[in-house]
Amino acid sequence: MRKLISHLLPSQAIGKQAWVYGLGTYSSKLISLIIFPIIAVQLGYSDTGKYDLAISTVTILSPIFSLQVTDAVYLWLSSNDLQQKKIGVTVSSVVIFSIMLLIVLMAFIVQLLAPVKLLFLGALILASQIGLTWIMQLLRGNRQIKHYTATMIVRSMVFTLGELWAVFYSSNKLHSVLMAFVASNVIAMMVAFLSGYKREQFSKSFIQWSHFKSILSYSLPMVLNALGWMMMININKYVIQVALGYKMNGIFAVADKLASPLFFLGTFYLFSAQDYFLGKRDLKEYSREFNQLILKVVLLTFLGSISLLIGAWVFVPIFFPSLSEGLDFLPYLSLIYLLFTFSCYLGIPYLFTKQSLGMSMTTIVGVIISIVGSLFTVNYWGLVGVCLSIVVGCATTLALRLRKTMRFFSPV
Repeated sequence: MRKLISHLLPSQAIGKQAWVYGLGTYSSKLISLIIFPIIAVQLGYSDTGKYDLAISTVTILSPIFSLQVTDAVYLWLSSNDLQQKKIGVTVSSVVIFSIMLLIVLMAFIVQLLAPVKLLFLGALILASQIGLTWIMQLLRGNRQIKHYTATMIVRSMVFTLGELWAVFYSSNKLHSVLMAFVASNVIAMMVAFLSGYKREQFSKSFIQWSHFKSILSYSLPMVLNALGWMMMININKYVIQVALGYKMNGIFAVADKLASPLFFLGTFYLFSAQDYFLGKRDLKEYSREFNQLILKVVLLTFLGSISLLIGAWVFVPIFFPSLSEGLDFLPYLSLIYLLFTFSCYLGIPYLFTKQSLGMSMTTIVGVIISIVGSLFTVNYWGLVGVCLSIVVGCATTLALRLRKTMRFFSPV
């Protein structure tokens, strides 16, 4: 057993920091996983499908409206150059706060002129999600891991209490559940900003077009990458909703949520690995350590997938029998998250060389394959056809990134 555990652990530099990240991430995701079946049962498949579709819409819009400046600030803060750090914080602060204000104002004006149900609430979710993502990436870039973890724990607590109150005590459950989402984002954002934002890193002297241009030239291609991964599953939810209805979308959402722990298990070392490898002057010198990390992640996720499938098939029918239909699609979603996980690690060489466009194109190719496949198969094979199409799309992205990674580390 000790030998097996040693094979699952990466180097001490990566492993120690991963546990700190994991304390916040896993506490949040574990609580979310536990309460999701309760929320799904109380809302029913139809409202669960609507809730999931609303969050999925925000997830898709977030990288578009944020311009992925949230990713750029992390990379700029990972630099050893103090000036680059200040440029990253200054430019991203101006861009993100402007975007958040614009989203809320536009929604408010539209709501006054032509009221649309849940429009303003959706705008609050979008703006708060963008702001929270940015401040969390800023904490990561400054290596304020304890602040990051504390913020994640606060958000999970607020989210959990708010969601449970919404489904048990609110007359308008769906609206209240979405409000709880906003509240958890805003409170977490305030905690992170007050405790971790370094005001000395902001300087008006760096508000120059040349600095905006350098960051946007990196971040804009990352919109395609982020949007691609969002679309890989979330756009297919629209295909499911149109072709099969809200109930099947709710069943897919249940399977998606049950399989999601595999992604968080597989990416347990991702943030710390990015911090570690992106801080090196020459990543090629650490090819052996990088390969060992990938092998450990493969072993870890293989054991995790077996445990997840057995646990879900045993406990869900006992405690949440009304959600058992989602178990039929759990193997497909598990495989999707495994492929997604490995692709994330193989994106590190792209980030190191700032080849954001190249990385994004590998994702877009996979997305196109998955969407086209879903459109052709959903009417014949139903939800199975959609799941298989996503599997093929993720596998294509992984294959393209694997080829690039092998070339990157191969001796010239």
